[in-house]
Amino acid sequence: MTWHSRHDLPWLLAFVLPAFVIVVAVQFYPLAYSAVLSVQEWSLTESQAPLGFVGLDNFREELGDSTFQRSVRNSIVITGGAVILEMFLGVFLAYLTMGSSWRMRAVRTLLILPMVIAPVAAGTLWRILLNSRAGLVNHLLSAIGVQGPEWLASPDWALVSVIMLDTWQWTPFVLLVAGAAIASIPTDLLEVAAIDGASRWRTFLHVELPLLMPLLLLTLVFRMLESLLSLDSIYSLTFGGPGFSTYTMTFYIYTQGLRNFNFGAAAASSWIFMAFASLSIWLAFRFQRRDW
Repeated sequence: MTWHSRHDLPWLLAFVLPAFVIVVAVQFYPLAYSAVLSVQEWSLTESQAPLGFVGLDNFREELGDSTFQRSVRNSIVITGGAVILEMFLGVFLAYLTMGSSWRMRAVRTLLILPMVIAPVAAGTLWRILLNSRAGLVNHLLSAIGVQGPEWLASPDWALVSVIMLDTWQWTPFVLLVAGAAIASIPTDLLEVAAIDGASRWRTFLHVELPLLMPLLLLTLVFRMLESLLSLDSIYSLTFGGPGFSTYTMTFYIYTQGLRNFNFGAAAASSWIFMAFASLSIWLAFRFQRRDW
């Protein structure tokens, strides 16, 4: 270390230390406190303070709770279904709207609009659209002779509705990323493939897709995490219903902590969710490191 760098070290610490302290206070302290709560029995409806250490009982109770198990399945179905649809539709729309003409720019702008709507507002909008009696969706279906389902009153269709909402709102994010990635592909490679007689599909499959894959997989990771964390759109669209049919892990944690005031169970569920989400993201990153 040179004299100049040793002289600058106190200033560097002076500028970095406040930010570090804030990060520790904002992130690490709540995590540590929730870890303590997860091994204690505390329901605010019974006591204003924790009732004592219970070890791993909260974790065992949550893992054995049928509602929690259903929320895990719903999270997997919603995240898997929505993210897969978003990736395919986003890439397809990115190719469909390629070009620098004002028409293509206008179309891309319109397609991006759902992403800038607040999730609560989007959920409320779709609740109105999917109303089985007066909603626009069933009205349009009836116009072509199709009997629309009870979107938000049927457990299966309510789950489909959540996937539709997530897909509608976040496909534009994939469109933006995929469009930027496609624009960065060297045109020389495409011209060489065309000269060699490769079809458009083979060019995409063997030339463009390997170049797009690293960025698309990173986008997949972001969307998986965001979808797993989603709460406000489900809150405004179905409120977890009918019954528990659209409970996700985040909605279950919200219910335990802020509706039932069972803080010990909510903390244990949060740590289970964090482990589940971390494992999912780790597997996605492992998949991303494959040689494409």
